[in-house]
Parts: sequence; C-alpha cells; structure tokens
Amino acid sequence: MSDDSSFETDGRRDYPRVLAALVCLLAVVVAATAVPALAPQGTTTPAESLVPQPPDVGDGGGAGSGAGGLGALNPGSQTGVGGDLGGQSAMRSQSADTHFVVQSTSASYWRTGAYDVYEGDGWARSGEPTPTDGDLGIADGRGEEVHYRVRLNRSATALPTVWRPSEVSRDDVLLTDAGAVRAEAALPGGTTYDGVSYSPERDPDALRTAGTDYPEGIRERYTQLPAETDGRLKPFTDQLTADADNPYETARTIENWLEGNKEYSLGVDEPGGDDVAGQFVFDMEAGYCEYYATSMATMLRTQDVPARYVVGYSTGERTAEDTYTVRGMNAHAWVEVYFPDRGWVRFDPTPGQERLEQERESYQEQRSGDYEATETGSPGEEFSTNASDANGTPGAAGDGDGEIDESGDGSDDATDGSDRERSVGEYTVRLNRSAAPGAPVTVSVTRNGLPVGGAEVTFNGERVGVTDEDGQVVGEVPYAETLRVDVDESADPQLVDVDAAQSTDLLYAPRQGTADADDSTFDVPTNATLSVDGDAVTGGEVTVTATVDGVPVRRAALLVDGERVGRTDAGGQAAVALPDETGNVTVRVERDPVAGERTLRLAALNVSVTPTAPLALPGTGVVVEATLGGDPVPGATVTVDGERVGGTAVDGTATARLPLAGAADVAVERHGQRAEQTVGGLFVNLAAPVLAALAVLGGAALLARRSGIDPATIDRTLRRLPDMLATALVALGAVADRAVGRLWARARLTAAHLRSLAAGRRSPGELLAALRDWLTARRAEVRSAAAGATAAATGDAGPEGSHATVRDAWAEFLESVSLRRPRIRTPAAIGNHAVERDDLPADAVWTLVDAFRAVEYGDRNPDERVAEVREAVAEIRRTVQRREGDGEGGTGSTAGDAEGVDESPAGADAGVAD
Repeated sequence: MSDDSSFETDGRRDYPRVLAALVCLLAVVVAATAVPALAPQGTTTPAESLVPQPPDVGDGGGAGSGAGGLGALNPGSQTGVGGDLGGQSAMRSQSADTHFVVQSTSASYWRTGAYDVYEGDGWARSGEPTPTDGDLGIADGRGEEVHYRVRLNRSATALPTVWRPSEVSRDDVLLTDAGAVRAEAALPGGTTYDGVSYSPERDPDALRTAGTDYPEGIRERYTQLPAETDGRLKPFTDQLTADADNPYETARTIENWLEGNKEYSLGVDEPGGDDVAGQFVFDMEAGYCEYYATSMATMLRTQDVPARYVVGYSTGERTAEDTYTVRGMNAHAWVEVYFPDRGWVRFDPTPGQERLEQERESYQEQRSGDYEATETGSPGEEFSTNASDANGTPGAAGDGDGEIDESGDGSDDATDGSDRERSVGEYTVRLNRSAAPGAPVTVSVTRNGLPVGGAEVTFNGERVGVTDEDGQVVGEVPYAETLRVDVDESADPQLVDVDAAQSTDLLYAPRQGTADADDSTFDVPTNATLSVDGDAVTGGEVTVTATVDGVPVRRAALLVDGERVGRTDAGGQAAVALPDETGNVTVRVERDPVAGERTLRLAALNVSVTPTAPLALPGTGVVVEATLGGDPVPGATVTVDGERVGGTAVDGTATARLPLAGAADVAVERHGQRAEQTVGGLFVNLAAPVLAALAVLGGAALLARRSGIDPATIDRTLRRLPDMLATALVALGAVADRAVGRLWARARLTAAHLRSLAAGRRSPGELLAALRDWLTARRAEVRSAAAGATAAATGDAGPEGSHATVRDAWAEFLESVSLRRPRIRTPAAIGNHAVERDDLPADAVWTLVDAFRAVEYGDRNPDERVAEVREAVAEIRRTVQRREGDGEGGTGSTAGDAEGVDESPAGADAGVAD
C-alpha cells in the first residue's frame, strides 16, 4: 500500500496523521455550514456544490446548484436578472457540454421553470409545489400531442418538459403552480424518463381572434407590477402598441420592437437598479435573453396582457432523426402569454439568428464539426444557423410568407396605398386597414387635406355614423363582395380650422350632397383561411378557426363533408368531431359570400412485426412498430393474442415475445383503430432446426451402434433427447437474438457515422481511422476468444482473457484523465472528471465506467462487454491523439485538480447560457 493511502509507518499506525486527517475533516464540515451563511447573496461556494440540495434552496434561484440566478436544470424559487455566479455570469455560459438528450416526436423548447412575481431586479415563483404521481393533470388533451424521452447527462432537480405536460414516467415529482415539473430529490446523471405533452395552438390567425376574456385569477396574478416600475414604461408601451387591435398584435409589436432596437450581446454589465425592464428599454443598447424576456413580460403587463417569465432550454441540435442534443449553451429564457380558451403560448423576443450564431461560434471553438440548429420561436417565426431559413429570409420568418409583420395591425402593408383610399366627389375617404368582412375599420373623411366633421357615412347604404371633429368614424365591414362608402354632409356646414387652411377660400366649407357610388367602392376579400388546432386522427376532435385577413369569420355555418354540424363563435372558432372511419374529411365554413374549406386526411393505423432472430420461433422476441400515414405512433397499446404486453415508445416501436404456439396475433390500438398482424408458421419454422438436430443425433446413434457402443447408453441418451433439444433451442434463440441485436446496433452506428460525414461533422480520415480501430478490435477479440478456449482446454484459464481486456482498457483510460491520483477515486468520480473537466466523449467514458464496475464489483461475466469496451477506449484514444495533433497537449489541464477545484458534476458549470 502506498504512502498516499496508508496510515501505517514501519508496521505501526501513525496516530498524528490520523489526528491531522480528523482535524481537516472537521474544518471542511465547519466551512460547509458557515461559509454559505457569510457568502454574498446570489453566490455559491465549493462546499454547497458537493452537497445534494433539495429542489428549493435559498433565494438565489438554485443556489447550490451552480446555477446562480437561473439554473436551467436546477431553478430555484427566485431568480435575478443580469446577476452573476462567482464573477462569471451564469447566463453567459457558452459551454458545449451536453446537459441532456431528447428523443421527441416534435422539436420544441424544453421548459424547466416559470415565474409569476416581478420584483424589479428579478423574478419569484409564488405557491408551493404539489406532489404528483406522474399524472400532471395540466393538459386538457387539446393541441398537438408530443411524446418524448429525456436522458439527463448531469444531476438535475427539474425535469425538462414540453409545454403543456400531461404525464411523466416518474412518481416522485412535484408540480409548481406554473406547470414546471421538479424532482423530490436531485436526479443523478443517466436518469431517463418519458413524457407526454399537448402543445397549444400557435397559429397567428387563431391567436388574433382569442379576445381578452381572461379569468380573474389569471388577470390579477399575471399583470402585477411593483410600485418601483419605471413610470416611463407604460406611456411608452401605450404609444408603441396604439395600433394593435388585439393582445396577439400587442405581443408581436413589443417583440418586434425589442428585436429591432436592441442588440444581442453577452458582454453587458449588470444594470444594478430596481427595475431591469425600464433600464433595458430606456438606458441599455444591448443585452441577452434575461433582459429581453423580462422587458417583454413587463411591457405586456402594462397593457393588462397576462405574461410570465419562463426558463429552460431552446431546441438544441438535431443530431439524429427525432433526437436533439441539448447543451449548456442552449439554456434560455423566454415569455409565455395567456390567450383565453388557448392557454399559455410561447413568445421569444431574443433575436434568434444572432443567438444561434453565437452558439455556433462557441461550439466550433470547443468541438470539431459544424453546429446546425433550426428553431421555432414565437408563433409564425423560425430561425436557424443557416444563412437563410426555410422561407429564404435571413434571420427570422414572419407569418409564413418570408417576411416579418411589424405593423402591429396584422394587415399587409402592400395595401397601404390606393387600395385603402377612394375619391368620393370632393371628398377623400381612407380606411385604416383592408376591408375584410366583419373587421372594425376607421373611416377618415377629408377635403383638400382637411378633416370633415359632422358628415354622415354609410356602408352599402346602411348608416354607420357621423364623423367627429377629426373627420373619423368607426364602422364594421359588412359580409359582402364590395364595400361602398358614401358621405353626406347635408347637415349644417362645418367651419375649417383657420390655421390649417391653405387659402381664405377654405374658411367656409360649402354643403355637399351624396357622392357618386361608383367612385367609392372597395373590394372585400371573401376567401376564408381555415387553421386547425389538434391532431387530425380518427375519433378525435380538432378546433377550426376561420379568418379573412386576420379577422374572424363570425357566426358562419360549419359543414363536415357537406353536412352542417354547427356554427363558428365570435372568435371564428368551432369544435369539429372527426369520424371514426379513415379517409379524407372536408371541413367548410360559409357565411355568404365568405367561404373557405380545408381537407383533412385521417390516416389508417398500420403495424409491422419484425423477428429479432433470423426466423420467428416460439418464445423468441419481435419488434412491433405502429405507424399512421408513415409517421410513428407513440402511446399505442400492444397486445399479443389479446393480452396487453406494453405500449409503443417515442419512435412508435415496442418489443414483445412470441408465445409457445404455432401462431400469434400481434395488434396495436390507437385513436379508436386497431391494426393486427398474424405471425404464423412458428412450429414450421422450428421444424428445420429440429429435423437437422434429429438427423445429427440419428446419424450419431447409428455410428455408435456400428462402433459397438452399449445400447443401454443410447437408450438413456434418447430418453434425455427432448430435454436436451429444448435446452438447445432456447440457447439457439438467445444467441440469434443477441447476434441480430448486435448487427442492428452496428448498422445504426454506421448510419450515424455516414450522416456525420455528410453533415461535415466528421472527416473521411476520421471514419477510416475508426474503421481500422474496429477491425483491430475484432481481430483482437477473435484471438482472445481462441486463447481463452485454449486455456480452458488446458485447465489454465485463470483471471486473464476478458477480465484483462477490461482492466487494460481502464488503465489506458486513466492515463488520459488529468487527475493526479485517480486510483484513490471512485469510478463515478473519475468518469465525471473525464467528461466535465477533460471533455472526453461522454458515451465512451460511461461505457468504460459501467463495464469496469460490473466486472470488478458486480462479479459479472466480462465477455459481453469486451466489444463495446474496445470501441470506447479507441474513441477516447482518437480524441486524445486529435488534440495532441492540434497542439492542445493532451486531454485537458490538471490545474483544477492541483488547485483543489471541485471535481464533482455539481461543481461543474450548471449555469444557463443564452
């Protein structure tokens, strides 16, 4: 035993060293309890990061989690805005370390916390979390159903979910009032859980029609502002949003102003005042997501629009089909805005293109290859790391046509000319927006540039009202193909403002009769647009919203396949119950002359069953896949011969085992449909190996008889034949199952390598090096197996062979770790240091850790781990060699260990990046 790990000197115990160790231990305990009490608010200490913390620690938004004012995986009950952690802003972290990986049926933002109380310099969460068994009860089943599986790569007290979560596959979680999911105790890295959410409607036209009928509790709680709020903020926002007709346009106007007038930058100083929102709007030129989200939420509240501050992670990088790798630099803050009957909808005021470009630069500084990400921020907005987005517009897409609508009234600025203005005799009539049916429009009547007051205005012969002193009157556009505006100034003549007049001829306005109708006609659009909220599946229900130029089509007839089933409400909405049969369904809305329709395709459910062995045999496994219109169907019930055996996962697949029978009926059920496939001929498939075995045994018996072997011995062998045959079949099935599984895993890995090559993340040279390492490992495996067989035959097996392979791989791995004395650390601590400090590939590191622990401490057979151990150590070797070739001088600095810096996962950067 070395001096580093022994308290014995020349065979005697060294009691002074024991006493010194106890004194040091006592000092650590005292520091862990005393230092946090003396530390400044918003900071953390090394001792705190070593001790597991409950979900709500202190007032610093996750103090002790390494999260500072906002820990994306460890958010607390309070969070500052613009704060820092030990001199380094938690929000500015651009770490490329993976925090978690998500398999999801839909790309989204991954939500971990929400705050309702604005305190001027930060946010707080009111209410206490409620224990739940995983059935969250938030979602009402409306919206897009999203299934996802999350694997945490580091410790977390919050579970990333998609808004609105319905259930998670854990029974030890808490639910906050704002719908964030938390763990009762910190979850370790490696934790995996499944979730189901229902994403709310995000169609801009539908949100424009939502109205302002907020529940009283929502209005009171989410429009609150402290007395210290900057007094300039409300008048400024009033003026900014003066032309907004609804809360959606108010939100888009504020968002567009912030994106267009503030620069995105991580290099800003903390303002340090009592109102971050006011300081950002009026005094700061640049900021990052904390500032943008806080300012937008506060500005919305000045307009009595409910809004809250939300934290978590943006989408991250799509690294495989339906798989997203989410890193520290993806940690983010945004805003949720409440819409009646639709709930909370995400808005992201931070300039998305600039943020993603910053992430790409940080990624390329720390990793090889490119960083490609595409995100959907606010409704109708998309941005990516490509030079232009899917619509061909640099930066962000607007309302689906490649442009951002910044007018605030939802109308097309292209119509802001002659289409809104007509000459009616000596008058000029102008509308403030397009003449969409049912839209409230402001009519301005002027003559020679001067407003005409007291004039009667009619729409299609129906009286609207009399213009005021500004020459304006408000009316509603009728449901007609054209709008004729007439002006009648038959009342007393109106004096014109002398100062505004151009000549004395205008000081007295003469009477005017009704203008010529032919000159005063506006075209009215009558083609309605239908948006659908919800999954169009058999037996389901969707919400249809009908609009014309952003204006709801109210009290219109709703028809499904030509049959009238209801009417749209004041918001242009109606619920549609879909039939149980598959096929196309036509939904139509009519209010003469306005009409519009949309065809929904109700796809049929399909199932495929693939044996994991070369043949489908009794008792072997199968992979069941459910699809709907070619898309995977998660959450489908799987039955074998009528007995439920499980449900499909995010990718629409599940595993099952065939019964000991000649055939089996495998079925999936979802959305009121049932798809079934019969797997037959199981015993027939079994006949070939059975007959071959019988032939071999018969030949052996015949040979034995001719060789003079005792018939009694043959008789005993034949009596044992059924048992021997059954054992052989089971073993054969297991071997075949395992072989197919390994081949499938290798095929998927090869496909991933090829995708990386196509995307430019790996070079051809790296792939060739990986192939050479794999072939070398295969040859070594064959030689090792041969040597093991020889040793077994000679009775000299010993502890070598596969055990030695795992131990040798572990020894080589330790040489790549920057710890000074790794052999006195646990395998988990070494693995955490290798991933967090030395930036070695996480999957390879944990493969080695798991294999070493299983072999050394778990008394497991190492044979099944040899192949993956060799691949893991080869990947680590390539990483080290690549860095040495780039001049980095190894796997990482040992300064952290030498200086006594915390090496545990909790001590690593757990801050939120933007």
